[in-house]
Amino acid sequence: WVRYFMDRHLVVLFICSNMHVLWVVLLAGFVGVFGDDIFDAESCGSSFYNETIRRPSLARLREFPWLVRLGYQKSPDVAPEFHFHGTLIHRYYAVTTVFAADYLGKSLKFVRLGDYHTSDEKDCQEFDGEEICAPSPQDIPVLYVVKHPEQNRPRMSHDLVVVKFQQPADLTTEYVKPICLPSPNLPLSEDAPLFLSAWCGSVKTGISVVPRQYRMQLAPTAVCTEKLSPHISITLHESEFCAALDLPKDSTLPKEVSLRGSTGAPLQMLDRTGKRFQLVGMTSVGVKNAARDVPYVFTNVLQLSDWLRSTVDREEQKRAGRL
Repeated sequence: WVRYFMDRHLVVLFICSNMHVLWVVLLAGFVGVFGDDIFDAESCGSSFYNETIRRPSLARLREFPWLVRLGYQKSPDVAPEFHFHGTLIHRYYAVTTVFAADYLGKSLKFVRLGDYHTSDEKDCQEFDGEEICAPSPQDIPVLYVVKHPEQNRPRMSHDLVVVKFQQPADLTTEYVKPICLPSPNLPLSEDAPLFLSAWCGSVKTGISVVPRQYRMQLAPTAVCTEKLSPHISITLHESEFCAALDLPKDSTLPKEVSLRGSTGAPLQMLDRTGKRFQLVGMTSVGVKNAARDVPYVFTNVLQLSDWLRSTVDREEQKRAGRL
């Protein structure tokens, strides 16, 4: 006899003959396979550059190819406005925060991938004596968003949104790549080097036209609450954590360094190999023109990764017509 058994990602064909059982495992009909391979685990999180920063600096072309700009549109006859950030995790999906997805009640209609200099029509940069130019950014319509079922904006908990695209991103270019989702057992300690990349700035400087990158470090909950209490009334939930700028003692940065405009931006760390970036957090809440030692609140992607994975898994099954 022959029996077919469907189990999420696999079709298992049982064939029994002469008391022997032959198990043949076939891939299902949609792109992606069992487990992390749905998220392109073989090529995710790869930056064009091998070294990481110690001091704040401008990001380089091709350095964070998973950065996403979010496009809002009041009506179809009005050109979209691009603000805030998302992070590409799959050719059909990005993640961001609730505030970024619902910015001032405007409809999130597009994601822009592969952008760098926001005021230049063409992004070029010299590398090894040769001018390298990026292809035009990819503007992809948003199909819909899926908010975490426990998200609570007033309490700032479970601040996570999955953005589903109408069409897939082109990942054949090195300027657009997904970041890796964190390993379930990824250690996140106070001395772990974290890296934030975002188009951000202060009221005085304005938002940068190219992404900035900062080295960050975890801040203990008690320290975070104490530093934020004069500005924000907040009780941290396990779905959030705090991180502050990790600056060298001889840093010449001004006393006030603002990450204004960085909402939804990825906080990332390298995996054990030191070659791939994993998404561990997203900028959720901060103080405008905060002093350098004042922490920022980040969505804890590590804590919410199970929901994130299962949501994308379910959406992929729907896209394949299996739900």
